[in-house]
Amino acid sequence: MSPSSLLLASPRHAVVCGGSMAGLLTAGLLARHFERVTLVERDGLVDSAQPRKGVPQGPHTHVLLQRGLDIAAGIFPGLREDLRAAGAQVMDMSADCAWHTAGVWRKRITSGVTLYSQTRPLLELRVRARVAALPNVRILDRQEVAGFLHDEARTRVTGLRLRAPGSTEETSLVADLVVDASGRGSRTPQWLEELGLPRVEETRMEVDVGYATRLYRRPAGFNPGWEMLMVSPELPRLRRFGAILPIEGNRWTVTLCGWLKDHPPTDDAGFLAYARGLAQPHLYEALKNAEPLGPISSHRLPHSQWRHYERMSRMPEGFIVVGDAFCSFNPIYGQGMTSAALQVELLGQCLRRGLGGLTRRYFARAGGVLKMPWLVSTTEDLRLPELGDARFPGSGFLQWYGERFQQLTTADSEAVQTCMEVMHMLKPPESILSPRLLWKVMTGRHETAERARGPEPLSVRASSSRAA
Repeated sequence: MSPSSLLLASPRHAVVCGGSMAGLLTAGLLARHFERVTLVERDGLVDSAQPRKGVPQGPHTHVLLQRGLDIAAGIFPGLREDLRAAGAQVMDMSADCAWHTAGVWRKRITSGVTLYSQTRPLLELRVRARVAALPNVRILDRQEVAGFLHDEARTRVTGLRLRAPGSTEETSLVADLVVDASGRGSRTPQWLEELGLPRVEETRMEVDVGYATRLYRRPAGFNPGWEMLMVSPELPRLRRFGAILPIEGNRWTVTLCGWLKDHPPTDDAGFLAYARGLAQPHLYEALKNAEPLGPISSHRLPHSQWRHYERMSRMPEGFIVVGDAFCSFNPIYGQGMTSAALQVELLGQCLRRGLGGLTRRYFARAGGVLKMPWLVSTTEDLRLPELGDARFPGSGFLQWYGERFQQLTTADSEAVQTCMEVMHMLKPPESILSPRLLWKVMTGRHETAERARGPEPLSVRASSSRAA
């Protein structure tokens, strides 16, 4: 039987490649538009919150920004309640967070911008349970994609060729729509070439980010004046970032990371020594007597990358790309899952007009969804002189203004509120250029206003107690 006749025998069927967050959100969305949805995942999936091979970054600290959670909860009503019941820690992104950035401590206000903090495996587990409960969704795990099925003219993707990992025996899965959510390792560029299309253009930022994460028991009675701690780098001089976030099980997830080979070690002494080299001592002070819960996990990302499918003059119909398979960001900025959610939201908007011309309509708008988060992260990365060749017109001004705006957040509540909303993709980045904020930045208001004082390091508190 030909692929075209199989297609007629299986109307309104969508297939999603990849069972990570981008794929899960896509499957949940497509279940509203298609009679059947099949989610294909190479890993064996288990009903526990454990890291898996297909998500090598899984053990590390992840944040789903408020805009991303809003989209996810729109697809899966009640998801917030599920996460809270599973132990997610709910915090105000400003009031509960001590954050040192651009050489200052950010003023803390009740922003209303909320973060749900949990491990990545727990987040995936709860979302996957929602997907599995959908009556028209089937999850096929332990299956890898071997290539596309296509029509005779090679202008439409009509399904996928599947096989078990390590096997050469293939089966065909026919679909009206195929969505690639398979992550950075996506083989779509090669498969499009096999259809006679040119190699997709790719932009890379050679950031060489390395990060290491360890879980700790949250110390009993520990009250440092914060629930969450962030110590940002001061690029290009200081290239290290550190964060402590509370998670389920009365634990902390602690991540250290750095650019361009300044990577954190994975031995106990080296991990602590690296933390001591952050711009402020608070994270080191919190960790040095805390109880670790397991080994240190490490991961390296040589480059962020954007595969410009939106620039392709021709793409096969019946095919969409979302998530890291499309654009993979520097993970330090925490944009990846929320960017994927925005792409899924866009796909839903495009589907309201039906399948006709869906691929063209989606990619025509997808570049706009990716442009802003890419600009925000790469503008910061370009402070590193080693990346100078990648600078673009206006990047110097954006860096100068961005640093002064961050310094304004030490004294100005409006700046803090706008910063939180932009960071969580609730407002566009140009919001920091509003006339009022522009005037405050350009007149140097932060230089004369009273600056926020950060929490005292624990060593200072201990010294004060002994002196008393």
